[in-house]
Amino acid sequence: MSIDNSFGALRSRLPAQGSFRSWGRSLCVAFAVVCGVTGLAAGFGRMPMVPAESAGAYAAVLLSLTIACLLAMLWWSDRVGRRMTERLVEIEKARRWSDRRLSEIIEASSEGIVVYDANDRLVLCNAQFRDTLTLNGGALRYGAFYEDNLRQSVRLGVYTGIDDPERWIAARKTALRTPSPPETVRMATGTWQRMTNRVLSDGSVVGMRTDVTDLKRRELELANREARLSRLFGSLADVVLELSASGVITHASPAARQVLGFEPDDLEGMRLDDLFPSENRERLNDMRRRLHEGAAQSDAVILHNKPSGETIHVEVRLWLADRSTGEQVITGTIRDVHDREKAAALASREGALLSSIANASGAYMIVLDHAGNLVRANDAFDELVGDDGMEGRLLSANPRTRPLAAVVEPAIRDGGTEDFPFEFDVVLTDRRDGKHTIRFAASAVPETDGSLRYAVLIGIDDTARRNAETALFEASKLSKLGEMAAAMAHELNQPLAVIRMAAENAIEELELEPIAEETMSEFLRSKLKRIADQTDRASKVISQLRAHARKGDDHPSPFDVPEAVQSALDLVSEQLKLDGVQIAVSSEECPPTIGHRSRFEQVVINLMTNARDAIKMVPAAEREKQPGKIELRIGPSADRKRLHLTVHDNGPGIPQHALERLFEPFFTTKPKGQGTGLGLSICHGIVAEMAGSLSARNHAEGGAVFEIDLPAASGRSIAAEREIAA
Repeated sequence: MSIDNSFGALRSRLPAQGSFRSWGRSLCVAFAVVCGVTGLAAGFGRMPMVPAESAGAYAAVLLSLTIACLLAMLWWSDRVGRRMTERLVEIEKARRWSDRRLSEIIEASSEGIVVYDANDRLVLCNAQFRDTLTLNGGALRYGAFYEDNLRQSVRLGVYTGIDDPERWIAARKTALRTPSPPETVRMATGTWQRMTNRVLSDGSVVGMRTDVTDLKRRELELANREARLSRLFGSLADVVLELSASGVITHASPAARQVLGFEPDDLEGMRLDDLFPSENRERLNDMRRRLHEGAAQSDAVILHNKPSGETIHVEVRLWLADRSTGEQVITGTIRDVHDREKAAALASREGALLSSIANASGAYMIVLDHAGNLVRANDAFDELVGDDGMEGRLLSANPRTRPLAAVVEPAIRDGGTEDFPFEFDVVLTDRRDGKHTIRFAASAVPETDGSLRYAVLIGIDDTARRNAETALFEASKLSKLGEMAAAMAHELNQPLAVIRMAAENAIEELELEPIAEETMSEFLRSKLKRIADQTDRASKVISQLRAHARKGDDHPSPFDVPEAVQSALDLVSEQLKLDGVQIAVSSEECPPTIGHRSRFEQVVINLMTNARDAIKMVPAAEREKQPGKIELRIGPSADRKRLHLTVHDNGPGIPQHALERLFEPFFTTKPKGQGTGLGLSICHGIVAEMAGSLSARNHAEGGAVFEIDLPAASGRSIAAEREIAA
């Protein structure tokens, strides 16, 4: 046993400190009494053992001891009394401090506290309690009975919704001392108070009021939300289900009556598997298994047999959720998709029909989405490009379709439908490296907001027609070359004659009269210079003729209209001068256009030669008075998006009956044997290919006017044409 335990055991056996004090006082009193009695007995000679002569002294000593003991007792009692008084003062101070602290705590409490004594008189209430009644606590009176305070509160309108005040006061008075659950009351101030009462052992009653306005508001909001949610579930066309982890239905929305043919209450307690044929239950088990394995959602389309015998397609979706209690539940929806499945089957059949129609036609059909990815193409297009795996990819991903992508994808990237519909020509190479000129028409399928959803392209292989047209154009060029043969011969013979004469003169001078070295050198230099100038002239004419006769490129490209007009004039200007026709050209700076420059030059040449032929039909006498003249005006529109070329002659004009048929093939106003009737028709087709127009009219002051209107090339179209050409 330890020392501490030993001392503890010893202290437990000894009397307490208070016991020692009590025993000490008792012994002192007993000793004083014994001494006093003995002294008195000795004084009166009642103690035989004390000699008579010493009895007085002995009595005096004992009485002195008695007095000393009594004095000691008085001193001790006074000291203890003072200590007790000081202790009582300290206890009173502590009580008052405790009362103040209790009052402060009660006042500082967020709860309303009120105390009634055993006689139901108001003893205490804090400010929070007073504020629950009125803003200044005027409904409370200290010392008043509980019933009187209630009447005062009713009179001041503290409480709301009281139909019978007397009955309400009586019920509240009875409930004051009757154990009951907390009661929530709405006050006139708009707050909600939860009231509780507790009867203490001395008969007093402590009442507490807690402001539960926020809690009540949340309860009301929750109730409203639950009501809205219930109405929402009731208005949904889908069946909303809640299942236990084992697949038992614990809740079903009212839509079950319409979709499944069951009352919602009848579904509760049923297993989800029981709603569907046995052959579909494995799919339901698989759906639940995927959820428990971590899938966010599981869905499937299943057949459902209604109690009425009707069989429909329904879509079942399941989600796994955790309740606040930790229990796992499955929520889900069941949607009637019978009409959707029927529509999908019908769409599939119609899609197959449309696909067979598209594949049976000789046209190329392509559908692109808003990003330019290929959605669908018919067999003809797949056969052309040799790639049947392009779905979901851009046209630019295939080298064979990049020329097509260069035109279409910029229009699709804009995101709108403003550029649609439009037509364009493109040259594509097939799998055997054969080139096909295809005329595509592009149209847009818009979304509801006007943005592009799909772009549909339908193309016709125009290769055969283009080849025939090119051959016809080349034949027309040969016809014009025949007309220019005489002028070319003149242009070539004259320089040759000059060369010959210069050479003969040089020989004669050298043979007949020798000259000094310097003179001969200068003479030879001048002759040779003349020979060189004339040779350059002949070379230039031949070069221009060869350039015009050369076969043009199949790919349209940007070119400058004034330059093309000047090149055409260089070929026919000398011939027109010989025929006495003057040429006046007025040109402004123009943006480029896109097309075949050589073909456009042929258009200008045809118009110029037609104007010359018309002028030559004017009688010679009139031509002497007013020489033939052709005016060409070239300029852009005000917004520089179009170009205009006007050819105006001062000939006899166009007969009125011929204006409507002027551009028809094989129609001509020239004398028999002088025209094929194809020139203006071909010119009209060339301008139309450039997305332009060619028109004719008679001028008010005489003569014919031919007008060409062409679109200016935009930056996007120039880039596209350059990529096609590349």
